Amino acid sequence: MEEALNSYGSAIRWGAFQKAWSFQADKLKPAPDFKALRTIKVTGYESVFRSVQDEGNTVLQTVEIRYIDNDRLVEKSLTDEQKWHFDVEKKQWLLDSPFPKFESRDQGA
Repeated sequence: MEEALNSYGSAIRWGAFQKAWSFQADKLKPAPDFKALRTIKVTGYESVFRSVQDEGNTVLQTVEIRYIDNDRLVEKSLTDEQKWHFDVEKKQWLLDSPFPKFESRDQGA
């Protein structure tokens, strides 16, 4: 669990959003606009709450993400409420919650 959550956090921190997307449980969900996310630079990623449930098979985590849209140069923050589950068949942790909603100029924010 720690390895998966840390890998996901690192991918977000380094702007490897496609790698972070690979943790999604539902690959049929529409993917974020990775082209629009190219201007996003994450400046902070901090877990502020974590709860392990369902005999260790579910994790709820709240993360504060700080970022800059390089086109605007204004730091913003968002709270990312994550729900993870362990997929027994795939033997890996998967993210059930939506991808973080970064605001960028390309998205009309």
